[in-house]
Amino acid sequence: MIAFRGQETARIDDKGRLKIPAKFKRVLEAAKAETLFATAVTDEAISLYPLSAWEAIESKVRNLGMLHPRRRVFDRRVHYFGSEVTMDKQGRVLLKSVQRELLNHQDEVVLLGCMDHLEMYSAASLRDDLKPAELTEQDLGELGI
Repeated sequence: MIAFRGQETARIDDKGRLKIPAKFKRVLEAAKAETLFATAVTDEAISLYPLSAWEAIESKVRNLGMLHPRRRVFDRRVHYFGSEVTMDKQGRVLLKSVQRELLNHQDEVVLLGCMDHLEMYSAASLRDDLKPAELTEQDLGELGI
C-alpha cells in the first residue's frame, strides 16, 4: 500500500518538469508506480495520484452513471486539468501548461503527502492558506482521532 507522509519543497524547471523529491520518489519506486495521474480536483492544488489510486476513484465515480450531473462536472474538470504522466529516471514528470497556470507559473512548489496521493501547491499560496487553518477538538473527534 502506498503511503505518502509529510511535505517537501520541489521545483518546476523552465520546461515544465516537476522534480519529485527523493522521499516521495522512493515510495513510488517501491510500489512500482512510475505512472501518475495529475489533475486539479479543486482550484487550490494539483493532485498527483499513482495510477492505481486514481483508478479506484474512477471506479467509484463510474458507479454514478454517466448522466449524473455531479459526475459530468467531475469528469469535465479532472480531465480538462488531467494528464497521465510517467516519472523518468531522474524522478521528473512533465506538467501541462494548464496545470502550471493553476499554480500561477511558480517554480517553487510544496508537495504534501496525503496518504494515497500527493498534493502540489505554490509555496507562497500554501503558506498564506495555512495561517488561519486550525483543527479543533470537534474536528479531531469527527476524524476519529
